[in-house]
Amino acid sequence: MTHSIKKITAPAVIFVSFLLPAQAYAQDSDSFMEISRLDEPAPLHNKAFFRYEFDTRLKYKFIHDQTSDRNTNNEVNEVVEYYTNGADLTVLSFNNSRNGVIYNLNKNTNPVLPVLIKDENKDIRPGNFDYFKGDIPLESEIADIKKRKKAKTDQILELVEKKSENDLTHYKYHLIRNDKGKTNLGIIELDITNSDKGFNNNILYDMEPLFFKNKILFDKGEIKSYSYYNTDRKRTKYYESMDNSSVHLRLSFTKGCCVSSLE
Repeated sequence: MTHSIKKITAPAVIFVSFLLPAQAYAQDSDSFMEISRLDEPAPLHNKAFFRYEFDTRLKYKFIHDQTSDRNTNNEVNEVVEYYTNGADLTVLSFNNSRNGVIYNLNKNTNPVLPVLIKDENKDIRPGNFDYFKGDIPLESEIADIKKRKKAKTDQILELVEKKSENDLTHYKYHLIRNDKGKTNLGIIELDITNSDKGFNNNILYDMEPLFFKNKILFDKGEIKSYSYYNTDRKRTKYYESMDNSSVHLRLSFTKGCCVSSLE
């Protein structure tokens, strides 16, 4: 059942009595997520507004330049983890901070759901996410992109090279501002494995939303690497696949705000 709400501005735990029967909110709870033992799967909370399950974790090395000075090198190395659901390709992005994002671009409501660890007494780990905070303007933007037959954006990705080598297909795009002079903004390169595995465009959206905005979607394979080069040919953003592992993660939320509808 879906409960439609124009905008929610108070924690869900306050207004839950308007949405659920009395026995459902008699006990208070935060989100629940853990890497469960194989013989003891973690339960999904029965009063949750949002419920997710993930079966795979993909780890990427993420290098990015945090300086605006082109003559200064201030690269930051991080590890980004993507928890995915093989059935519907939902993705939880976690970068070892109190903020995460859950993506499912196939959904009409809440295709991008920011989540956070609001309780400062909790450690930083995926199992401690305890609050959701929707992004209504972004939801409207994604809906508008999906309904259009052609891309409508001022930043165009133009494919200039595609080649297969070994088990990878390499794509090279020129990033161009869509004005009279077609200003060059940089170069984006993408390496995708050649496999029959369904491609997860939600991960690509987290790495680079411009592919979705340009209505560029992939069907098969997995992202091996992503690179962005500025107009000086300096690489300022880079993802590289590290490893994949099977997990059994269950996540449910009972508190949050600011979404267009609740599940």
